[in-house]
Amino acid sequence: MLPPENRLKKEKDVKRALAGKIAAGGAALSLRAAANDLPAARFCFVVSKRVSKKAPVRNLVKRRLRAASAALMGRVIPGFDCAVIARPGAEKKTYRELAAEMEKILAKSRLLPPQSV
Repeated sequence: MLPPENRLKKEKDVKRALAGKIAAGGAALSLRAAANDLPAARFCFVVSKRVSKKAPVRNLVKRRLRAASAALMGRVIPGFDCAVIARPGAEKKTYRELAAEMEKILAKSRLLPPQSV
């Protein structure tokens, strides 16, 4: 579960994240982010009807994305509002595939520091 301090709740914050200059994309996910003045990174998830017309399928994708972001939260650089957007095809991905892609787009956008080997 994503802690409340790591959730984007207000519409103006979500719009600011979507209009942010930091962007990265993958096959099933894309990311937009903007800096904030808070000591934590905050996330929102956008899963439109283009992904699936069925609400239970969209909700499943959102739950998987929330769980993936919660798992990565300790490594994400604080001070950013992030909007994770699911693309068509995300509904066919497993949790592990979505989590790996989320880690990849966060690293690509430099919101996740590189791991030491």
